[in-house]
Amino acid sequence: MNNLNLLQTCQNEQSADVIYGPIQPELLREEVLADLLEASARRNPQQVALIFGEHRISYGELDRQADQVASALIKAGVRPGHIVGLWLPRGIELLVMQAGVAKAGAAWLPLDQDTPVERLQICLDDASAVGLVSCNALSPLLAGSGLNVWTAEALLTQTDAALVRRSGVLPDHPAYVIYTSGSTGKPKGILISQRSICHFLRSENAVLGICASDRVYQGFSVAFDMSFEEIWIAYLVGATLWIGSKETSGDPETLPRLLNEQRISVLHAVPTLLALFSEDVPGLRMINLGGEMCPESLVDRWATPNRQMFNTYGPTEATVSASLARLSRGRPVSIGTPLPNYGLLVIANDPAVGSSLAPSLLPRGEVGELCIIGPGLAEGYLGRPDLTQEKFLPNQWSTGYHDARLYRTGDLARIDDEGQVQCLGRADDQVKIRGFRVELGEIEALLAQQPGVGTVAVVHGAGAFRVARQHAAPHVRKNRPQNTQGPPVDG
Repeated sequence: MNNLNLLQTCQNEQSADVIYGPIQPELLREEVLADLLEASARRNPQQVALIFGEHRISYGELDRQADQVASALIKAGVRPGHIVGLWLPRGIELLVMQAGVAKAGAAWLPLDQDTPVERLQICLDDASAVGLVSCNALSPLLAGSGLNVWTAEALLTQTDAALVRRSGVLPDHPAYVIYTSGSTGKPKGILISQRSICHFLRSENAVLGICASDRVYQGFSVAFDMSFEEIWIAYLVGATLWIGSKETSGDPETLPRLLNEQRISVLHAVPTLLALFSEDVPGLRMINLGGEMCPESLVDRWATPNRQMFNTYGPTEATVSASLARLSRGRPVSIGTPLPNYGLLVIANDPAVGSSLAPSLLPRGEVGELCIIGPGLAEGYLGRPDLTQEKFLPNQWSTGYHDARLYRTGDLARIDDEGQVQCLGRADDQVKIRGFRVELGEIEALLAQQPGVGTVAVVHGAGAFRVARQHAAPHVRKNRPQNTQGPPVDG
């Protein structure tokens, strides 16, 4: 059965308590990420693709440099299905390397520049990465790691040899791996396919409407999947990316001034950053928020008749985002309705941990756990079949291939009478810090490994983390942590 028939079946037989986005089968294509970049480079090779400081490169040059990187990686043995780490400072070089891995047909595992080497090694080992793309400045830190390390400088060295092109890459091959915090102390890897990410880019932009004339701010770390909204939607349509420096990206005083100077028209951001902006940015025609709860006060300040403002929602396991709300002054903030070809439903919590009973679908208005269905779901967690089985379930309300499984988000939510989804917080102890998911259990596990530390509890308080040592090891002085946001924390 083709995509059109599958999606129409889904549309015709859907339950009233499962909400679906628009059915748009034309967004489901047999393509990979590299195809999107190459199409824009062919359409308009002279269009400026990337700007960083005083440097800029066109789509044609970005494509050419990425071809060179891809050829070198293929000659080194990188193939479709392989995972390659990506660890470089912010800038044009980082995005050229990312595009080069994509054009080699491999998947990248992005790591923030500030990632400790120990955590980097854990993630690369867990993903069975075949190597790491880095740079001359960082590669000495990896001495003795046993990794294959390819530096950007070497990959971009000019050679007269003919370029080797990718072959055999399929939409079901992996495109990238994102590692998120794990409750046991070990980060968990989420593998996203080429098919899923290409569909997401087309699906979200069918609503956002970013176009080639836009200038898009690139501020997220590539280790955060909201960077796909900045980088790869821009590549999809041939827009220009202005890359903020590490210092600029976290400076709410300087950033709005630079956005004005650079004539930025599209901003993707977490609400906490936008809330700290010291001045308006009149040239912004679109603001897309995500990663955190959005307060109504932010909408009152930034939503104008000449500016579209959106709130997106979705975990990494559903390929960046799964729903979107158009925000307007005077209206409640929600996470909206599903993106095209996605669906959302709310289920009752399991009767008991380990219960074999299937969850029940809740009607509109009732609070339960939010679940996502659609073609964006990951296959699961790398090397974690137990966790995959717990979080990715057969969808007993399925009406077709694209909603055969559901993902349990762990978020509490309800669907109102208008079909808008209200997200009400977590059902567990996961928290968000500037959009990044943090499991308190991971922090506890790491603290418990420190010399002299006994039992540990990490509590998310108002505006601060409070850490309690419930008992001290012998001969170690017991310290009471400072806590200015609430009552004393007993050790």
